[in-house]
Amino acid sequence: MRMYLVLLLVAGLALAGSTADTSPYISGSPTNPGEADFDVLTSFSVEDFSVSVYSVGIGWDGEYLWITEGVAVGGSGLNQIYIADRDGNLITQVDQNGTSSWGLRDLCFDGDYMYGSDDSDVDYYDPSTYEKVGSYTCTAVSPNRAEAWDGTYFYTGSFSNTIYQVEWDGVSGSTATATAWSTAVANGGTYGAAYDQWDDCLWVSTASSDGALYQIDMDGNLIDTHSILPEVPTAGGCCIAPYDGQDQLWVLAQGDPDEAICFDIHPDALAPATWGEIKTLF
Repeated sequence: MRMYLVLLLVAGLALAGSTADTSPYISGSPTNPGEADFDVLTSFSVEDFSVSVYSVGIGWDGEYLWITEGVAVGGSGLNQIYIADRDGNLITQVDQNGTSSWGLRDLCFDGDYMYGSDDSDVDYYDPSTYEKVGSYTCTAVSPNRAEAWDGTYFYTGSFSNTIYQVEWDGVSGSTATATAWSTAVANGGTYGAAYDQWDDCLWVSTASSDGALYQIDMDGNLIDTHSILPEVPTAGGCCIAPYDGQDQLWVLAQGDPDEAICFDIHPDALAPATWGEIKTLF
């Protein structure tokens, strides 16, 4: 005789008949990740494929990580962009179209183009060709060192604690409007920024050498300061990119060697799609 065991997953009753919750965190709430959640999920050495004396920026184009370097600081060569997968395998590399000194800093992607800056102009690249296709001017800072995009606005900062919200009309060669948006960063080196749609917040990395990572709500207020020591005492850029199917925070660690490090900021964020489902076991 077959025996039927009906299991009701109580924890998922509220989700019965619905899809998985894809935004379980609320900006500023106690459910936001704390320092204990910042486990290293994966990492790789940037110097495995770079001859740079220093790597500076990182961005995610939906398929690959882009990592910028400042070879010109070493006195020779052209600044490069390294395109790599999340396992650290080099896909290709391209010149930064004549940037000087440290070259492009932090990077961000708006769904169409990858943006980066080495002065008051922000260049943008087509990920399908890796070619620069335009630029806009933002005179609030030079360089536009930190770069993030929230779907409506860009956010940038540089050698101060002020982060600017930037509105651009999408026309190459035009000048964007920048408004002082936040002074939540406690030191004078806003080196990287990344918009996190799960928490609806901005993560900001700095070169303060104290391992501080700032989490800022979208009104410009500080949610919390987290430590990413000992892995990242000095950070370059940062970005949000998937790991194991879930968006996580990737930070460029400037050290010996320079590394791309993925931190767990969304542990168990995806609720199982089967919650609330009645299962029959034979």
